[in-house]
Amino acid sequence: MNLSTAVQQLEIPVSDFKAICQALDIAIVNNSINDKSFSEVKVFVNACKERNVSIFEGIQELVRLKNEVQTQQKALGERFNLDEFFKQRIGTSPEQLNVGSYHYDLYQLLLKSQSISEVGYALFREAFLRQTQDLIMNGTEASSINQNQTVAGFDKAFDAVETQFEQNFLGNSINWEEQEHPMLAASRKTALPSTQKTNTSTSPSSKK
Repeated sequence: MNLSTAVQQLEIPVSDFKAICQALDIAIVNNSINDKSFSEVKVFVNACKERNVSIFEGIQELVRLKNEVQTQQKALGERFNLDEFFKQRIGTSPEQLNVGSYHYDLYQLLLKSQSISEVGYALFREAFLRQTQDLIMNGTEASSINQNQTVAGFDKAFDAVETQFEQNFLGNSINWEEQEHPMLAASRKTALPSTQKTNTSTSPSSKK
């Protein structure tokens, strides 16, 4: 759809239309945009009308929200990457694992944990909201808060589970620190001792 047709349908100036496209990261190619992009602009314009704000004010609000999202993303860091996490913890890439090996089976479990985590998060969110609503509406009795429902109780329980899991299942092969796995670091070091031995063995022959 060309810009002239778009602004006629939306009944806004071309300058406002271009400003909206820039705020929505919509590319204008050959003085036209696709139908999907036009729908996005139309939704934005209608939202401004419903809120009784100008296009300029709507764009300012959109830019502010985008900046807040970027700030939050920087604070939270990059998204979790399971392959990089596995490589950092185990010391080898998932692509290098042998089918049927212990670490291969462990990686397959971690893949399943992603879908389990998504379901668990949805359940946790719903249960949290329902419980919070119940507490606000009905209150709570002191006797209903036991040790495992307090923050300290959770920390104690999680520490016990992690300790048993590490000692009885994983052993010492897991890198629990945030730096590079020692096996990966060792593999990148050059073989200086062998080079030195070669030099010492050839030096007498050179003297002869």
